Amino acid sequence: MEFQVRLFLLLAVLLILCESGSCKYYQVTVGEKGWTWTTGIRESTNISLDISGSAIGEGTFSRYTEADYNDVRMRERIAAANGTLDTAERIRLKSDVTNPVEITTYKFPGGQDYLITVNETWPVGMLAQRRLDYMGKGIFDSDYFGNNLDYVGASYSFAKDLRMDRSALLYLNKAWFELGVNNTTLVIFTNRFLPTKSIDYHLDSLFQGTATFRYRQAEGHPMTKERHTTASEGLETYAGRFQLNRHIFMASLGRNSTTYDDDWQACCPTETSLEERTFSVSAHAS
Repeated sequence: MEFQVRLFLLLAVLLILCESGSCKYYQVTVGEKGWTWTTGIRESTNISLDISGSAIGEGTFSRYTEADYNDVRMRERIAAANGTLDTAERIRLKSDVTNPVEITTYKFPGGQDYLITVNETWPVGMLAQRRLDYMGKGIFDSDYFGNNLDYVGASYSFAKDLRMDRSALLYLNKAWFELGVNNTTLVIFTNRFLPTKSIDYHLDSLFQGTATFRYRQAEGHPMTKERHTTASEGLETYAGRFQLNRHIFMASLGRNSTTYDDDWQACCPTETSLEERTFSVSAHAS
């Protein structure tokens, strides 16, 4: 009982780390006798964002873009030497932290085994589309998209000629942490991080230079965010003149999948708007 009382007090303190305006973050930590377990810091906010634009001309160009909401991430770097450039893009993002984080503890009868669960439903949807046509002295262009342990991305270096059309659609519906531990021996019998998530990435490009394409998908039921195994991964490198076309879709249904989740995965993301597929969240930036 001492372990359970101490656990409740610890969770109550660490859950109210930030709750000002639309920003929320939490970290659940359980510790005893020099041993600790934690969810790590989970942070998001209520926000809606829509950016679009284009540029065409001759000269030099550079750009930096980065976003990270509840471990749904994008990062872009572009640096172009003197040349001709025609580019257009759109970024749409929506996240919601209205739902409370639910934490439960359960003691198995007849022993000292405890099960601690953290159920988080802070959905995030992100769509990033970009078209680029460059010819000149050289361009460096890289992108990276990550979603709770999964990632995909491509980079081009020293490309004197680059034509590219890329689309990335990322969703996070919910995340589930589960810890099973014996209070007497501190032996862990279950330790899982199970997000319901997806990445859908399309790339069509023609280039003269060097290029790298990489991706990784974590095990469907990884041990923790820090300790996980890889289900699939790939790395490709090119040097010369190539046409590179890639489509990769990675998804994990996490825990307690529903018919709604199945329908969401079956939907064609390239033909459905972000607003229509953000899991019915209605919050806006505040």
